[in-house]
Amino acid sequence: MQPKTALILGASGLTGQHLLDLLLNDPLYVQITIYVRKPVHISHPRLVQQIVDFEQLDSSVDATDVFCCLGTTIKKAGSQDAFKRVDLIYPQKIAALQLAAGSQKFLVISAVGADANSSIFYSRTKGQLEKALTLLRYPCLCIFRPSFIMGDRAERRVGEKIGIFIAQLISPLLIGPLKKYKPVSALALAKSMQDSAHHSLNGTHIISSDKIKSFE
Repeated sequence: MQPKTALILGASGLTGQHLLDLLLNDPLYVQITIYVRKPVHISHPRLVQQIVDFEQLDSSVDATDVFCCLGTTIKKAGSQDAFKRVDLIYPQKIAALQLAAGSQKFLVISAVGADANSSIFYSRTKGQLEKALTLLRYPCLCIFRPSFIMGDRAERRVGEKIGIFIAQLISPLLIGPLKKYKPVSALALAKSMQDSAHHSLNGTHIISSDKIKSFE
């Protein structure tokens, strides 16, 4: 394979941290750029940290592969509008900037049940992002639709923890079409993204939880 460059959005988050570690140890990536609001305490000769204001961002970087791990909660964001900016507006804007700059692959974390026409705000927002990214016509677009993402988060998400607990209890019963609802680890999700970056061909690819789980 040819040497590649990467841009990671959300590198300080649960999945983003795992992904950054994987790519820094991946010899195919000669440079990894991360957009952060404040510096992360990692030093590596192939790592470039860019402190950015996502509201003002209007430039691009050298990146053959763009990994989007941006995501928040309405509680943390403070409102539905603020949530939408993080989970829809910023990824869409950066995807367009990077496509114009020559990026070949865009790999994004969406969610199971994403549907632009859903009556559920969260699912509708994720669906709107998928639709917007599809319309950009990236040479290769990989959309990851995990169910609950397991791992040690910095912030408390009580509702999510309850959901994960229930999902883990009933996981053995999730077979056939229900396999897409199986919870997955953040590390497995990051590994799945890395693998897709190396092996996915041109076109749009949907990676569901059951496929992500195979990396655990």
